[in-house]
Amino acid sequence: MNDYLHWTIALQSLLARQSSVLVTLNQILGSAPRESGCRMVVTAESTAGSIGGGNLEFTAISQARQMLAESAGTIQKLLPFGLGPALNQCCGGAVNLHFERIPAGTVGWLDDLIEAQADSSPTILISAVDAAVPLHHVLKAHSTRPADLPEPVWQAATLLLQPENPNNADSSQNALVAVESETGNWWLERIEDQRPELFLFGAGHVGQEVARMLRGLPFKLSWIDQRLNIFPEDAVDYCTLFTSDPLAAVAAAKTNSLFVVMTHSHQLDEAICQAVLQRQDAEWDFRWLGLIGSDTKRKRFIHRLKQGGVSDQQLQRLVCPIGLSGIHGKQPATIALSLLAQLMMDSTWTDAEN
Repeated sequence: MNDYLHWTIALQSLLARQSSVLVTLNQILGSAPRESGCRMVVTAESTAGSIGGGNLEFTAISQARQMLAESAGTIQKLLPFGLGPALNQCCGGAVNLHFERIPAGTVGWLDDLIEAQADSSPTILISAVDAAVPLHHVLKAHSTRPADLPEPVWQAATLLLQPENPNNADSSQNALVAVESETGNWWLERIEDQRPELFLFGAGHVGQEVARMLRGLPFKLSWIDQRLNIFPEDAVDYCTLFTSDPLAAVAAAKTNSLFVVMTHSHQLDEAICQAVLQRQDAEWDFRWLGLIGSDTKRKRFIHRLKQGGVSDQQLQRLVCPIGLSGIHGKQPATIALSLLAQLMMDSTWTDAEN
C-alpha cells in the first residue's frame, strides 16, 4: 500500500474479502522509525503498508494475526512498545500501537472517511482508543456533535479543524491530538491530503516508469494520455486518469500544480507547454514544468513558443532537459529516477510552501 494513497482504500478493499486488523502507530516518545498516524493493514495471509519495519513491525503483525485467530468480532487493543534491546531495535524511543480487529464487510465510519477525503476538505477522525469496543466519528467543518461524543473531545475536534490551529502548521503529516475525558482516552486526527498535484502527460515507456516510481512519493498523480489502452491495468488504483483533452486538464489544474510533459507527439508537447506557461503571469501559478528532450529540442521549442506569444520571462520556467545532470543513461527507469530525484530536490516547488 502506498501511504500517500491512504490506508483507507487498502482497508476497504481488504474488508470486502476478509477480516483485517488495522495497526496504527499512535503516540511516540523519543525516536521512532515512522511518524504518528502511519498505519498497516494485516490479514491472515498478507499485509499492506508499514509502521517502520524491523522487529517492531514483525511483532505487530504477529499480534494482529493472533487477534484474527482468537476472535470473530470487533475488538481493539492499545499496547506500548519500547524500541530498545527487548525488540532488538536501536531507535531508543517508545511507541503505542493501536490494534483494531474489523470483521469483513462494510464499515460505516470508513466509508464516511473515504467520502470526505474525496472532496479534499479537512476532516477529523475521532477514535476512542482504549474502549472495549472500537468507536469512531468522522467530522467535517459543518458536522454536528454526535450524542456519544464528550464535550471536551468535541471542542478539541472543532479547534483542530481550524486552519490557523498550530497543530496544522506542519503540512507534511496529519495533526494528532490526544484528549482525555471521563469516558476514556480519545485520539483526534486531522486527515487532509496536502500533496502537490502532479500532471504527467504521456503513458509511454518513460511515463510508465515515472508513474510507477511516483507511487511511493508525496505527489498526487494525474496521468493523461489520449490512448486509453496504453495505461497499466492497475493505474486506476493509484492515480487519476484523463483520456480526452490534455489542454483541458491543464486549464483545470489547481494553482501550484506540477507538470511533466512526455507525450508521443512533439506537437502536443508544445501545445501543453504553451498552455501551462500562459496559465497566468503570477509567479507561483504553477510550481514546475518539465519537458523530456535534449538541448536541441529545448532550442526548437523556445523558438516556437516565442512565436506563439510566450514571453522570455515565462520561458524561464520551462525545464528541459529534465533530470539531474549527474545521473546518466537513456533507459526509461534511469530517466524516471533522474526526474523524480530532481523533483524531490528542486526548491521551485518545495519553497513555495514557506
